[in-house]
Amino acid sequence: MECQAEDKVMNISEEQDIVIVGGGICGLATALALHRKGIRSTVFERSESLRAAGVGIIMQPNGWRALDQLGVAPKLRQTCIEIPSGLFIEVEEGKFRESELPLGKGELRCLKRMELMKALAEALPAECVHLGCRVVSIVKDPLILDPVLQLHDDTLIKAKIIIGCDGVNSIISKFVGVNSPKLFSRCAARGFTYYEEGHPFGDKFRLHDSTGVALGQLPVTNKLVYWFLTRSLTSQDLNDSKKDPTYIKQVSVEALKGFPEKMVEMVKGTDPNALYLTELRYRTPWDIIVAKFQKGTVVVAGDAMHAMCPFISQGGGA
Repeated sequence: MECQAEDKVMNISEEQDIVIVGGGICGLATALALHRKGIRSTVFERSESLRAAGVGIIMQPNGWRALDQLGVAPKLRQTCIEIPSGLFIEVEEGKFRESELPLGKGELRCLKRMELMKALAEALPAECVHLGCRVVSIVKDPLILDPVLQLHDDTLIKAKIIIGCDGVNSIISKFVGVNSPKLFSRCAARGFTYYEEGHPFGDKFRLHDSTGVALGQLPVTNKLVYWFLTRSLTSQDLNDSKKDPTYIKQVSVEALKGFPEKMVEMVKGTDPNALYLTELRYRTPWDIIVAKFQKGTVVVAGDAMHAMCPFISQGGGA
């Protein structure tokens, strides 16, 4: 939303050099990258605490190179095991055909998103991240050259540079002129399942595929597994029921008819507090090629720039 102010001097509450809108993975990583270069920034996150939608995140070699550069990779490697190989399992009428799942060369691990968020936040100065600060608009004033952010409490903050890391529904990307990402025809459920005596999956990445349904499972530790399930999006998935763990588990189990029993039991045994369902949104490659992601000193990054579906397990990791 872009607001045009009246031709009068605005009552600016404070001034900042660099403001990052959004304190998710991208926002915190951007702030930390600047911090390691000796450049100060301020992060505005609308939630009252760090939040990690999506439960787990698959981190491939490109992601680990970035985390190494940010200085948080050694700490994060202690929280998860390496995944050296994968299996592709085709599911058809209760029969299973296995083949190798090519993973490419390099390091592959599955992280808890919250572990990643904490590692990034803890590496930043305490005064860098401001929680409970929701940006509602960028206000343009003819008398002020720098863009001005308006917060939910009507606070006005002038910033020399604004970096929008505020996700698929980004206010900053709308200001820059980027079209909203398209709604995809599929949705994704995600969860963590904990096995007190250790899980039976070893260190492999398993991807099960049936008609219209795909189920991926990756070990995080020897006792914790992360799973994701993609299926066709329904109208019910778009209402408030998508936030109900009972609904998420029910429709996920129903979608796994004919899948191996241990995979069905894995979904049934998921911690309700670690269940997440979302519709998928994305920008096509040609949308990204023709779009302009900068307007003056305002720019976007992360999902605000290149929202991705999990076609190649690279959404968050990218």
